[in-house]
Amino acid sequence: MINSLNTHRQHYQEILLKTSKDYYYRFSRYHTNYSIVLAYISEENGDLSACNQYLRGSDTVVYFQSNFCAIIFDNTNEEQGIKAANNILSRVQTRFFSKHFYMAVISANDELSEFQTIHDLFDLIAYALKHNMDNLVVDTSQVIQHQQSI
Repeated sequence: MINSLNTHRQHYQEILLKTSKDYYYRFSRYHTNYSIVLAYISEENGDLSACNQYLRGSDTVVYFQSNFCAIIFDNTNEEQGIKAANNILSRVQTRFFSKHFYMAVISANDELSEFQTIHDLFDLIAYALKHNMDNLVVDTSQVIQHQQSI
């Protein structure tokens, strides 16, 4: 997957940038928080469409492939975004019990542009894949902890 991600990363980022425009506008104008999750299942024919049933009406799913998607959680700060991602992980993980399931989450903040936020999110999922950090939700704090333990 890491090779496929690197090959298609720019295209996936462009899709996600277009999809997240309204969320970013509301964040920059009204400080309405949001979080973005990337979810990947190691099974090529894995179907992550089950994620839809656990989302609110204001959340959005973007499918890059049937086994790779982004979820935008509306009106969530960093803590709420991690909690929402863990909720999705625990519910969908049972369908793919014997497979590797990777998730990375990032929340919008004033220090990062929309582009940088999405770029950093793809760096997080690449890090999780490279270091086999499966079946958990990876955020920047976990990467820092993981690097310190190496």
